[in-house]
Amino acid sequence: KYMYLISFAGVVLAIILNLSQVFHFIQTIWKLIVPFLVGFCIAFVLNIITKQLENTLLKNSKNKRMFSFIITLILLFAFIILICFIVGPELVHSIKEIIRLAPNAYDQFIQTLKDNRNIMNGSFKNMIDSIISLDIDKTIVNNWQTLFHSGFSILSNTLSSLYTFFIGLVFSIYLLFSKETLSKQIKTTSQVLIGQEKTQKICNIIQLSSHTFSNFITCQCLEACILGSMFVISMSILQMPYALLMGVVIAVTALIPVFGAFIGCFVGIIMIGIVNPLQALEFIVLFLVLQQIEGNLIYPHVVGNSVGLPSIWVFVAVIIGGNLMGILGMFLFIPLTSILYTLFKEYIKAKGDNRS
Repeated sequence: KYMYLISFAGVVLAIILNLSQVFHFIQTIWKLIVPFLVGFCIAFVLNIITKQLENTLLKNSKNKRMFSFIITLILLFAFIILICFIVGPELVHSIKEIIRLAPNAYDQFIQTLKDNRNIMNGSFKNMIDSIISLDIDKTIVNNWQTLFHSGFSILSNTLSSLYTFFIGLVFSIYLLFSKETLSKQIKTTSQVLIGQEKTQKICNIIQLSSHTFSNFITCQCLEACILGSMFVISMSILQMPYALLMGVVIAVTALIPVFGAFIGCFVGIIMIGIVNPLQALEFIVLFLVLQQIEGNLIYPHVVGNSVGLPSIWVFVAVIIGGNLMGILGMFLFIPLTSILYTLFKEYIKAKGDNRS
């Protein structure tokens, strides 16, 4: 017993004295396992589609795993190509329009600031003067090296992310085709090491987690498509520019729970404001109206019910997840909170039944 305590104290002391080396070792291990974590996430998402195909359309097929995977990949590539053909030309046109109109819009913006320097009794005079005195061309020339290094860093990170995604995709294929064998091996090993009862409890938690995450991902995508379609239809009726493009942008950013659509709104304000500032104000009003409909009617019923989590805890999960892990935390913490909420509810129920 004392030898264990002394050994443990020695290990803790060694870690404290070599924190930099320990952190470097952790970073190295993390870089090694990231592609496999990405592969697991890809396999989990693809498994939602392949499982539905196996249980419905390909139920009586002998090679249903192979066919379901091929159909899933075809559907995904078809969706990507469709988005590129629909959104691509409009995106190119929008970029050209923004480049053409941006200088004039900037001059109008500066002139508006000059005309309103003394607004609200000069409360914002210093801030407005600093914006007016800012020379964008001179700033770019003086900081070209920093901008070049930033661009090179973005390109390098993008290539690294694509490589990680490719390795993860290959790993996900192996996972999908051998998931039953891996599951059986892990379950057998767990029963030998920690016993059958504890293994069963862990399996129940994994099944609950899988069910919750699957429902959340499916319903979050459905909710994003509904919101994007609402924007396309509404903006087309009001004859606003970039209706289709903004619908896609809103749908993509709405995948981030609760706050994602506001990112799309900010992009829309800039793009539409360059073309027509008055329509940018109309877009803000439209966004607030549709956001109220989505937040009060669609999201609680579509996503909230899918994870079995009250709206207040959805909001808390998004705030905590965003502060801890950014956008990824916003997405992950809703199903994680739902799992903890369900387990805690079952624990309290079991305790109540035992006392009665």
